[in-house]
Amino acid sequence: MPSVKAVTVTFLPDGQRRVVPTGRRVLAALLDAQRPIGYSCRGLGVCVACAVWVNGPQSPISAAEAKLLEQVDEPLTRDGAQRRIACLACVEGDVSIQADYW
Repeated sequence: MPSVKAVTVTFLPDGQRRVVPTGRRVLAALLDAQRPIGYSCRGLGVCVACAVWVNGPQSPISAAEAKLLEQVDEPLTRDGAQRRIACLACVEGDVSIQADYW
């Protein structure tokens, strides 16, 4: 059985770190680290409450996520980070994550 690669998630701006398995949903990493995050649809991928900034290797944007991101009236990139819907995006390598309200 192949081993699961572990990656490091760094939460900005405070630098808190958490090691998670590759492919972990961003929302799950946030909840595991007890970071405050809105997710009014409870992670079903139908709202944009859990939008965060992710910098580093991440899953491609799915059609469902792209449709949700169309609802955001703000830039989708900032300082090298992409705005992602946390319940739909997965970490694929070491990443940093930031929310506008932390």
